[in-house]
This record gives sequence, structure tokens and C-alpha cells, in this order.
Amino acid sequence: MDRLDALKVFCAVVDSGGFSRAAARLGISTSSVTHQIGVLETHFGVRLLNRTTRSMSLTDDGRRCIEQARRLLDEMDELESSMSDAVHEPRGVLRVDMPGILARCYVAPALPRFLAAYPELSVRLSASDRLIDMVEEGVDVMLRIGELADSALVGRSIFSNHYLCAAAPSLLQQYDAPQHPDDLERLPCLNFVYPKARQVRPWMFEQDGRQFTATPRGIAALDHVDSIIEMALQGGGVIQALTVSLAAPLRSGALVQVLAPWQAPGPDLHVLYPQRQQRAARVKVFVDFVEQLFRSGAASCLSSA
Repeated sequence: MDRLDALKVFCAVVDSGGFSRAAARLGISTSSVTHQIGVLETHFGVRLLNRTTRSMSLTDDGRRCIEQARRLLDEMDELESSMSDAVHEPRGVLRVDMPGILARCYVAPALPRFLAAYPELSVRLSASDRLIDMVEEGVDVMLRIGELADSALVGRSIFSNHYLCAAAPSLLQQYDAPQHPDDLERLPCLNFVYPKARQVRPWMFEQDGRQFTATPRGIAALDHVDSIIEMALQGGGVIQALTVSLAAPLRSGALVQVLAPWQAPGPDLHVLYPQRQQRAARVKVFVDFVEQLFRSGAASCLSSA
């Protein structure tokens, strides 16, 4: 089993692109990573990595080793998953990744209840909006808004979003609430900018089954949803965002929905995981947990927000 652990470390080094990054990902020291690689190279009698102070690359033997090591570890994961299923006891470390606003507003507050139900399970949660390679980064479950075109992943919708417009009560005391999307031109508006394309996202509307877009002139444009919401909370302007982003401030009254008859459907919230993880007990229970959380828990009253 020591050599199996060493193979896991070797794969982490290759996938992470370095010893220190692998150590951070695995939660061990860099010296431990170096020792494990040395154990493998001594056992096989070959050099697996060419490394200098500035670079690292696989040797020919290393390339052969990484291919077979990944297959072996995948088969071991499947065996462990099937055994866990047999005793119905989720255990081990579950690595999950999701947008920061979902982690902060929904999942993190409910995690204590989830972990109390599964004492043999621990969770490592990363909050990011970037696209990631789940296999390469060792992520078991990922939450994303919209679908990802990756045939290696299993995904299902767990919540249907809408594009909602909202403003702070203090702003609506200064301006009459808009009755039509055209009225946004007389109000201060806050736009969202796509981080990579650096283009303003058009606002989405629908009425009587007809969808259309409009792009208010806007007094500011930001590429971070949380920051736009914070600015709106201070009376900075009208915003449009998805249901999951606006549910909490709408429920508390910190924001008020406007143009409700014109709200348009938005991209669904999906839970995704690698196909080989379908039978893993730890993945099953977490997927069930987030699905219940968004459908009948924290998100149950979003449609009425």
C-alpha cells in the first residue's frame, strides 16, 4: 500500500506540475512528496522525472508509469467505491468545487449538518468560477451554472434559474420603479462584464413568450457578481442577476425585485462528476444533499423572491 500511496503522489506531481503544488493539493509537506517519488524511482530502478530548479518533465519511463498508474488508481477508486456502496458508509475525503456565491450563501452554511450525518467523511471545498479539469485537479463533484460540453462528466440540473432585476429600497425612494425595460435608461444601472471576453452582458427579458435583450447604458460595469450585488445593496444602481445570486437579499428585503413580469429563464444550476465516480458512496450522498438543498431547502422560496 506504500507504493500505491507513492503512485498517488507521483500522479499529483505530474497533474499539478510541481512538487510544492502537489504537496499543497495533497495536504502534505514538499519533503514528503520528494521522499515518495524517491521511493518509486528506487523500487522501479528508473528515473521517472527530469527535474531542475526551474523545470520538471517526464522521462520515457515516467510517461509509461503515469499512464499505468492512472489506470491502476482509477480501478482502485472503483473498488473502494463499490466496497463503500456495499456497506453504505460514505468515508474518506470528498473534493468539491463551486462558484463562490454558491459556497458562501448555500453550501457552506449547510455543511455542518451534512458532515454530522456522515462522520467518516471530510470535505475539501474550493470556491472558484473558473473552468477546471476535474480529473486533473482531483475534484469529485462540481457545481456550475450552465452545462459543460464534457462527455467524461455526468451532470444533472438541480435548480432552474431566472434573470431577475433588483434594486435597493433606498434607490427606489429616489426613482420611480421601472415598469418596462425601456425605463432602465432613466435609472442608474450596474452591468456585468464577461471576465474573459471583456464584453458587457446584455440584460435578458421575456414577456408573452417573447424573449429579447437590452443593454442599459449603465454607470458602472464589473466582472464579479458578488461585487455588483454589494454595490446594489448600497443603492448604487439597478442590477440583473440570476435567482441563486439574488435570493438571499431579496428574501431579507435588502433588495427589491423590479420588472418581475419581464423576467426571463436563465441557465440551470448543474451538479457534475466524472463517470467513474457514479457509484462512489461519498459522491452519491453529496449530490443528494445539494439537490435537496437547492430544490427544497435554501432555494425552495427562490421562485417567489
